[in-house]
Amino acid sequence: MAQLMNPLIQIKDLDFCYGTQSILNHINLTYHSSQFLGIIGQNGGGKSTLIKLILNLIPRPKNITLALSLDAIGYVPQHSNHNPHFPVRVNEIVQMGRVAPIGLYRKADKNKTYETMERLNILDLKDRKMSDLSGGQKQKVLLARALCSDPKLLILDEPTASIDSFSTNEIFALLQTLHSQGVGIIIVCHDLSLLLHHCTHIAYLQHSLTLYQIPENQDTLIADFGCKHHIMGQCDAR
Repeated sequence: MAQLMNPLIQIKDLDFCYGTQSILNHINLTYHSSQFLGIIGQNGGGKSTLIKLILNLIPRPKNITLALSLDAIGYVPQHSNHNPHFPVRVNEIVQMGRVAPIGLYRKADKNKTYETMERLNILDLKDRKMSDLSGGQKQKVLLARALCSDPKLLILDEPTASIDSFSTNEIFALLQTLHSQGVGIIIVCHDLSLLLHHCTHIAYLQHSLTLYQIPENQDTLIADFGCKHHIMGQCDAR
């Protein structure tokens, strides 16, 4: 019952514009940690913008309230922002997920780094350079970095874009396990079938947001999304 009273994220009547371009219109969303929430929609619909507002990567308005600190949120971006010419190694990237002043990582932090990499089956990559990895391997490294801090909520922005189906299934299986262990999951994804298989709720976001509970509203979502997808084209994150 406490979860029902204390959502992790509350969004009330949110509007957002880039200059004169309206991106988000009257967004309302209540998110609890018991939910595995998928966000889907077409290109330019505001999915990544909403994620950045929640994470305060774009200054967060008062319409969005969080019941946890940003330190308790793990974030997996669609692409790594590291300089490909900088020779950073996998274990160094993952260890960045531990909150510590530069150069002051404890033995426990290093142990957690290796433990997390082992969990994702990437320990053998620890001395490899990020620039030498495949797309799927890079996404697992970014996921390991996010998990290294033992987050209460994990937010992922198109983590399976441009990776093979085997890596995609591995990532979703891990997310399902994490969710069963009490970690909240919010994922932006272009694959409706994957979301239907794993999510408890799916939000269709195309400037405005419609929330569907799965499996109760599954048929309605398929009908609505199929029509919108046919008219508006392929899905992608903004």
